[in-house]
Amino acid sequence: MAQTEKILTRKALLKNLDSFQEFITDCARQYLLPEDRILKLQLASEEALMNIFSYAYPDDAPGDVTVRCFHQKAGELLISFEDSGEAFDVLCVDDPDTTLSLEDRDVGGLGIFFMKQMTDAVWYARKENKNILTFRLSLS
Repeated sequence: MAQTEKILTRKALLKNLDSFQEFITDCARQYLLPEDRILKLQLASEEALMNIFSYAYPDDAPGDVTVRCFHQKAGELLISFEDSGEAFDVLCVDDPDTTLSLEDRDVGGLGIFFMKQMTDAVWYARKENKNILTFRLSLS
C-alpha cells in the first residue's frame, strides 16, 4: 500500500498535457527529486502521455487518463499512468538498434526506449481492463 498518493484524472486530450506535466513536476518536487531527474521525468512522462493521447482511445471518444504519484519505499518515487484503452504492453516492444543509421532502423519504438532510459525502471500491468504503466525513480 502506498504511503502517500496524489491522483489527477483528465480526458486523454492534448489540451490536458500541461496540467498533467505540472502535476507530475509538483509531485516530484514535493518528494525532493533532484532537478536533473525532474527534467528526465518530464520528458519520459510526456512520451507516455502522448502515446495514450494518440493510441489508447478512438479519436471520437477520448477516455480518461489517471496519473498517480506515490512512494512505497523510502528513497523512490513512483509515477503511474492508467487508461482504459486497448491493451498495449510497451515492454513487449523491442528496443531499437541505436547503432544503425536512421535509414536502416525499423520505424517505431524509440519513444518507449527513451522512457526506459530516462527512468530507473518501467513496468506494465493490465488490471481490471486498464493499462497501467509505472515509472520508478530514485530520489538520490
